[in-house]
Amino acid sequence: MPIINSITKEKLSDNLKNTLKTEFASMMMDVAGKSENWLMVRFAEGDDIYFHGEPLDKGAIVEIQLIGKLTREQKEKISARICNIFESNLKYPKDNVYIVIQEFAGENWGYNGSTF
Repeated sequence: MPIINSITKEKLSDNLKNTLKTEFASMMMDVAGKSENWLMVRFAEGDDIYFHGEPLDKGAIVEIQLIGKLTREQKEKISARICNIFESNLKYPKDNVYIVIQEFAGENWGYNGSTF
């Protein structure tokens, strides 16, 4: 049950959100074997993001949380895919996209009144 939080300064259209969600889902299935049926995506827009002490208008913070462990190779592929998604859809430079991957044991993840 991965969660992807996408944090940007600019407001995204519903069409663009759907495109990003679809590309995130494809990435998680291709790289981590995680189905879209269990994927949650959150778009936080209008956040003030600073980098190098300056406002960052064309950039993003992406947080990926999931149950289980990924290999370093999988994390590298996810990082590359996320950067490519933001570059191709929003024209964000790859060096303005930060990705945080957090892995959890199933007992630390609640759903439907229980844990995994």
